[in-house]
Amino acid sequence: MFTRRTVFIVGAGASREVNFPVGTDLMVNIARKLDIRFDDGWTMSNGDKRISAAVKTIVGDGADSNPHYAAGRAISGAMSQAISIDNYLHTHSSDRLVVQMGKLGIAASILEAEASCLLKMDGSKNEAFSFEPIKHTWFSVFFQMLHEGVQREKLAGIFKNVSFITFNYDRCIEHYLAHAISNYYRIPLSEAEGIIAQSLQIEHPYGQVGRLPWQPASASSMMDFGHDFHGADLPHLAEQIRTFTERVDDDDMMDRLHRQIAEAEVVVYLGFSYGEMNMQLMTVKEAGLRNVFGTTLGISAPNKRIIETDVLTSMGGVDVATVNRAYYDDLTCAEFLRSYGKPIMRG
Repeated sequence: MFTRRTVFIVGAGASREVNFPVGTDLMVNIARKLDIRFDDGWTMSNGDKRISAAVKTIVGDGADSNPHYAAGRAISGAMSQAISIDNYLHTHSSDRLVVQMGKLGIAASILEAEASCLLKMDGSKNEAFSFEPIKHTWFSVFFQMLHEGVQREKLAGIFKNVSFITFNYDRCIEHYLAHAISNYYRIPLSEAEGIIAQSLQIEHPYGQVGRLPWQPASASSMMDFGHDFHGADLPHLAEQIRTFTERVDDDDMMDRLHRQIAEAEVVVYLGFSYGEMNMQLMTVKEAGLRNVFGTTLGISAPNKRIIETDVLTSMGGVDVATVNRAYYDDLTCAEFLRSYGKPIMRG
C-alpha cells in the first residue's frame, strides 16, 4: 500500500521484461514491415501484408497506394540512423504520409508483441491468465507493493496514491492489473476492470494501440490484448498513436500529466531512457520536494550525471530545492523495485 502520492514514469525497458522489443529491435521490426515492395507491380515480395492491406483501406479501391509505400520505404531506410521511431516522426511531422505509415508500422509491431509476450492469453480457448511466467518481472513485484495491507473491503481505494505515465504504446499495465486484481481478490474480471477504469490515473503521452474493450472508446478503436488483427483494423488503431507534436498540442492530456508530477511526493522512473524530448514534455514549473527513484541499467556514468541534472530541471529547476532524495541504480525494473520497494512506499 502506498502512503505517499507516487507517480511511476514507465519506459520501454519495463515492457522488455515481458518480451517486448525495445529501441533498436523495435526499429528493425518497423523497418522490415514498411519496406513494402512488389516484384512485378502486383506480387508483394517484401514488407508486411497487413500494412499493405491497411494502406488500401486508407486510400480506397482503385486509388494509387505507391506514395504511401514510398513513404514507408523512406522510414525503413532511415531507421538505422534514427534515435527512435518517435524522433524520426517528430522530424518529419509535416509529412502526412510518413507520419501515417510510421504509425501503421508501430501499431502492427506492438500488436504482434502483445500476442507473443508473457502476458498473452488465447481468448479463443478461454485460457486463464497465467501468473507463473511473470512472477520474476516488475509487474509482480509492483502488485505485491500495491496490495500490501489493502483488504477486500477497501479495494476501491487501492490506487489512491498511485498513478502512471507510460511512454509505451502497449496496454500491458492495464491488462495485467485487471487480471491481477481479479485473481488475488477473487472478484469478477469485469469488477476489477471497473475499478481500474474509475480510479487508476494512467496517461499515455504517445497514445496506445487502441483501447481495451472495457475502456471508453468507439468500437473501431477497440482491440483485445494480444488479439489477432487484420489489415482493415490497423488504420483505426494507428490513429490512437500520437507523435511528439500531436501530444504537445493535447492541452488536456498535458495538464493531467503535469499535475501528476507537480503533486507527486515520489517519482519513480522504470525502464525509462530519459530522452530529451520526453524530459522536456514532463517539465513542470512548480518546485516542491520530491523523492526520486530511477533505473539506469545500461547508462554510462557520464550520461547518468547529465540525466540527474535533467531530472532536477524537469521538476522545477536546478537552482531551487526540487528533490529531497534521489536514488538511481543499474538494475532491471524488477530488481529495482525489490531493492527500493520500502523507501518508495514509506520513505
